[in-house]
Formats: sequence, structure tokens, C-alpha cells
Amino acid sequence: MARPKRWKFEYNKGIQTVTLSSWKYFHDFIREELIDSSNYVFRGQKNDNWKIEPTLIRYSNSQHKKKYETILENQLENFKYSIRGRAKNLKDIIDIDNELWALGQHHGLFTPFLDFTESPYVSAFFAFHEKENETTYRVIYGLSLVSVQYRLKDYFEIFKPLTDHNQRLLSQGGLFLKFKEDSDLETIFSDVFAKEDKKVKLFKIRIPTKDRNMCLKFLNSMNINHNSLFPDMEGASSYCNTKLLIDKY
Repeated sequence: MARPKRWKFEYNKGIQTVTLSSWKYFHDFIREELIDSSNYVFRGQKNDNWKIEPTLIRYSNSQHKKKYETILENQLENFKYSIRGRAKNLKDIIDIDNELWALGQHHGLFTPFLDFTESPYVSAFFAFHEKENETTYRVIYGLSLVSVQYRLKDYFEIFKPLTDHNQRLLSQGGLFLKFKEDSDLETIFSDVFAKEDKKVKLFKIRIPTKDRNMCLKFLNSMNINHNSLFPDMEGASSYCNTKLLIDKY
């Protein structure tokens, strides 16, 4: 009997799109193709057609009369004034812009930050934990840290907060990618690496949405669930609700 095809590749301008035939091959792919996975950070999204861009850039692109730099500066200054007396230990971070952006990101502020994680399995959880989805594939991005630190330092900055304002970030092995330009991740990669062949800087891993329950059961067996990633009452409630649903299958 012929062995089923586990995945297929499509390379374009520094981006390797990988389509898995099933979630059950995700672990094999990480082990075989991303041997040095420590060089990557990961992000999961429930829609493989969405642009990879921060909320502030998404807003900025809808405001044709204002420059991104102006919006960025105004947003941060407004946030500084608005949180006076509302944030614990604010005096420790009030002069550190990235720490303020990280605090705002945790509380729903439009920021130049995108959440990433050091774990491909945690990113898979965020790609699959929400049920509602009309797309055929969920997607996990694997971003090369070396490419960010050397080739893309004018476009991005990796930031790991040092304060304890966000306990969830610790549980999720989280960090942030700060965008310096008002563009999305794939567009920047395509522009920078347009003339380079076979040098993968970004993995785009597509996994069938239909395998959601299989994925969540597997991750739950690794203790990757709402309970472990969201150490609060909301996380406990979501864990129980999700477990109730996946236990039906």
C-alpha cells in the first residue's frame, strides 16, 4: 500500500507554504523539517487568508489621511495619560515604550505588536481553539529569528517584556514582534527576499480545519489547554467548556 502524502511544499520569495494532509503529521513536520526549531518563533491564526499585521497597522491602513508614524505617536501618548492611577507599578515602565505597548496589548489596545510564542504547539492551540471558522485551513507561522535580527532589523524588533503585568505571557512562552513599517508580514518578506531562492525565512503551515478535535485532544494530552495557558478564572471556564465539547468525539 502506498504511503499517504503527509504534506506538500510551495516556495515563494522566502516563504515556504506547507499544506499538511492531516493534523496528525504536524509533530512529524516539526521534528523532520524544523530540526532547529529554537531558531523560530510561532504564531497560530484560525484563518489562513488573514494578513499578519498588528491592530494598529490595520487601523492605520484605513486612515488614508494620517501617517502611520503620527498614529503610533498619538496612540502611545494618549495611553500614557489614560492609564494614570490605573496600572500597578506604572512608574517602573512609564518611560519604556515597549513595556507600555506590551501592557496595552494585554488589555486590548491597538498596538504595533503581534503575539508570538516559542512553542509550535502553543501556536497550534491558538490556531484551533476557537470553533467558528468558514475556512478550509488553520495556519501556523514559523518565523526565523536570525532573519529578523540580521536581515529584517529595519522592519521588526523582537521584544520580551520584563515586567509581571501579563501572567498569561509567561504561561504561553510568549513574546512580541514589533512592526516598524505599516505593512503586513508576508508583504515585507516578499519584498526583502524577492531575488533569493530556496532560503526559507518564514514557514506558513496550513492544517485542515476539520481536524480541530483531533488537534485539541492531542494538545490537551500535552497539558496545552485553556487551563495551563490562561491562569485565571476565564481560562478555567474555557478549559471546562472546550473539554466538554472535544470529549464528545
